[in-house]
Amino acid sequence: MGSYETTIDTLADELARIEATFRGLTETDWAASTRLVPVDPNLPHWTVFELAGHFDISIGLTRMLIDGLGEERPARDRTSFFINPRSETGPVVYGYAYTMVEGKTPADMPGVLAETFGKTIEEARSVPASAVGPGYFAPMQVDEFVASRVVEAVVHGLDLTLALGRPPIATPEGIALTASILDDLLARRTLGRRPADLADDLAWVLAASGRAEHPDNRLPLIG
Repeated sequence: MGSYETTIDTLADELARIEATFRGLTETDWAASTRLVPVDPNLPHWTVFELAGHFDISIGLTRMLIDGLGEERPARDRTSFFINPRSETGPVVYGYAYTMVEGKTPADMPGVLAETFGKTIEEARSVPASAVGPGYFAPMQVDEFVASRVVEAVVHGLDLTLALGRPPIATPEGIALTASILDDLLARRTLGRRPADLADDLAWVLAASGRAEHPDNRLPLIG
């Protein structure tokens, strides 16, 4: 599973690559449509601009957990965080991104993300792995929540590069951790293993997250 420090390092490396990508975007890049499909088919897909807003919220949730540390027992882990009805969570997540970027311009977002990413890593390093706080859906240990943020960074980093028509920027460590969490998620849901033709971790992450098509009817596991 790896140490908490290693997980933080992995998240920091993912976020550094994401931040660098956002810093180099053109006006056309910011307006590019992502492949994220809203629950309501009548709504538009996020553009790269709204995706930046989602990154700010998703990664920033780590700071909310740390701000609310208490004595509660953890009720979810890095895998069960992703066991939620998309029909319930999807519209909320979709709307949050638009709310976050309201009143901002694409030129604002690299600085916003740099601050959120930097403070998230700094605060994560300041608390013990076993600390427990509000993990959005339920109390979680901070080490488990940070691992779930690696999944968010890797998967939405894929959304970013797919929208831009660029190669993936995810680190090998980030891909490996994400793949292991998706393996566990599949095992918990079906008691099965990933398809044999998805032995490569990146191919598995793409298919299990719905970023690449695959005929296995158990997929995708997350949206």
